[in-house]
Amino acid sequence: MNKRLIFVALVTGFSGMIIQLLLLRELLVVFHGNDLAIGIILANWLAIEAFGAFFIGKKIEHTSKKIGLFIFLSILFVFLASLALFLAYIVRDLTGVLPGMGVGVFSIFYSSFLVLFLPSLLHGALFVFTCKLWAEFANQSPEQDAKKGAASIGRAYVWETIGHIVGAAVFTLLLIPFFHSFTIVFGIGVLTLIVTMVLTTFQSRSVQRKTLAVLTTVLVAFVYLLASEGDQWLHYQAIAQQWPDKEVLHHQHSPYGNVVVITRAGEYTFLADGIPVFTTPTPDLVRVEEFVHFPMLAHPRPEKVAILSGGAGGVINEILKHPSIERVDYTEINPLLIDLAQKFPTPLTKAELADPRVSTLHVDGRRFLELTPNQYDLIFVGVSNPENLQVNRLFTAEFALLAKKRLQEDGILVISLPGSLTYLSHELRNLNGVVINTLTSVFPYLHIIPGYHNIFLASMNKEVTKINTVLLYERLVERQLDLRLITRPYLEVRLDPHRLEWFLEAMKGATGEINHDFRPKGFFYSLAYWNAMFSPYLRNFFVWLEDLRLSFFAIIIAMSTAILLILWWRGTRLHRFSIPYSIATTGFAGMVFDLLLIFAFQVLFGFVFHWIGFLLAAFMGGVGVGGLVMTVLLPHIKDDRGLFIKIEVAVIFFAVLLPLLILAVAPYLGNPVVFILAQLLFLLLAFVAGALIGLKFPLANKIHLSHSPNLSRTAGLMYSTDLLGGWFGGIIAAVVLLPVLGLVGTSLVVVMIKASSLIMLIISHRYKAPDIGFYLS
Repeated sequence: MNKRLIFVALVTGFSGMIIQLLLLRELLVVFHGNDLAIGIILANWLAIEAFGAFFIGKKIEHTSKKIGLFIFLSILFVFLASLALFLAYIVRDLTGVLPGMGVGVFSIFYSSFLVLFLPSLLHGALFVFTCKLWAEFANQSPEQDAKKGAASIGRAYVWETIGHIVGAAVFTLLLIPFFHSFTIVFGIGVLTLIVTMVLTTFQSRSVQRKTLAVLTTVLVAFVYLLASEGDQWLHYQAIAQQWPDKEVLHHQHSPYGNVVVITRAGEYTFLADGIPVFTTPTPDLVRVEEFVHFPMLAHPRPEKVAILSGGAGGVINEILKHPSIERVDYTEINPLLIDLAQKFPTPLTKAELADPRVSTLHVDGRRFLELTPNQYDLIFVGVSNPENLQVNRLFTAEFALLAKKRLQEDGILVISLPGSLTYLSHELRNLNGVVINTLTSVFPYLHIIPGYHNIFLASMNKEVTKINTVLLYERLVERQLDLRLITRPYLEVRLDPHRLEWFLEAMKGATGEINHDFRPKGFFYSLAYWNAMFSPYLRNFFVWLEDLRLSFFAIIIAMSTAILLILWWRGTRLHRFSIPYSIATTGFAGMVFDLLLIFAFQVLFGFVFHWIGFLLAAFMGGVGVGGLVMTVLLPHIKDDRGLFIKIEVAVIFFAVLLPLLILAVAPYLGNPVVFILAQLLFLLLAFVAGALIGLKFPLANKIHLSHSPNLSRTAGLMYSTDLLGGWFGGIIAAVVLLPVLGLVGTSLVVVMIKASSLIMLIISHRYKAPDIGFYLS
């Protein structure tokens, strides 16, 4: 039975990880690629799994038909995963959010909760069922033997974790590049049903025949859907619902994200993770001409230009109008975007991309600046809002220093941000203020052209930032530029000194913060601005977050620890609750470690969507190895609580070490060897973080089973407290810690929370109670 249960546990973990990553990908399209939505999505998955593990999983104690119920839940999981995928496509309609509108933090929370609820609920229950089946059919009596019961939970945990690892790797390398989402989810359904059939061999002949008949019917239905291209039909129906009133020409996931091409009235719009990148053949004329020609005319003779993203569909075309241009280096990290621009060409994109002066490079823009030996007259940042961590990397002080090294003496760094000619809200003022502070911390000269898109020209040369109507118009005439928008009267209006005076006056009271890679205040203020527009009821919350400091968390954690000690001190409460409390804080730490690594990877490398499966696989691999090692060691451990405390100290040490290692490697990424080794370091750190979490889980179950011999209840309790801690960590880290406190501050919060549980453990270990009974009903 053990071998067959191994396959069942493997496939449970394998299918769960693939469905989780698949829904994560689809929801990120809905949420415009917001990196920190990853934390909210993963947190919701964990919370719902915890609910399923504890409240559904524990019901297994009261049923005699455990295998039949497990098979039924497996079939239901397959169907509900397909339903959840369809819901991910149409969740905007269900929640009343129109395509193209932003999604606030609360909308991200409840939308993802709605999509994930049913499959996550069942997946959590299936874990507890697997633990019980493992113990029962291995002829163990966990209710009478804590070590054997803990070993059963540990083995199920390890094999399910191995399934997670394989699922993450297969999803990243084999599924996403070649198959669309409904094909993947139907394929997972077929695999789950086939493996579930092995459990029928432990039913009576009559029951087995009935169960096999049901499984075969469902299996044939899924195979028929795949063979008759039903998956393709559902795919197109879902896309049509996701993009109403638009013709979707192409929809594809790549390792770097989702790309969609839609057309309407002869216009092609190319979107990456739901965000419009460019429109052709008629671009946004006002933005493109202003963004390109104001800085190009400010430079006396632009010859070499770099464009970091967003160049196709108008920007390159306008740059090439200047006769002195010799070279344009255009970077776009996702090669699929350029491939599709060539697949659906217009005269504009054909001319841009085919021009011999233009080099299109499939590389992260920041990485390109680190490696290129070229010096440029102008560097254009083609994205206009640090709305996610990948884009924020192009608005930080560290990026400005890098750009400064790649500019000629009279070179100009060009950045744009949302603006207004009538009123600057608190959020818009801070968003512009943090970027102004960042640029002026590196460049001595900055000229601002206010408008509905504020344009910033930063330089080491004072002369190129001293622009006026006369100078720019003279150069426009001299270069014989044929422009549709920019004329002398237009320049007089846009460069009116009174506009700049009004803007500077309106900016009074803006933040004094500087945007850094590992303290992404630009991203935070963009998040606040976004939520003020689309979730205004959260505005006061974000205003409160602006002044949040590490000391606030220190006070809250210290007070909470003191209150819990007072509440649990009497009798045996402290001894009983210290282990679940430690597991909850470990779940919190594990999720935060995971998000910290994802966050830091995105900041340093810019392509975390390509690696998120590997990072999760490495983390889960560590969990599996840690769980396996501890499961093997359980029979030989004499001082359970003493070892548990030592592992708790190791988690705290790791929380201190993690940011130090990341900060130590960051300055050396320009070296190609270090660049590769640093990515492997992230996998190692993810593995170690997971191993520390995995070591604690079987040991915690053993300690708890020694006083509460109900295996299913113990497995459900520990699994659910672990996941609930992870849920809390995901929400807090995604919304508060990472954008406000950054890398180091977030790690220190983990240190303080784990110190709280360490204090509980030490006190409870020193003052042991003689009689402990912890029974949850």
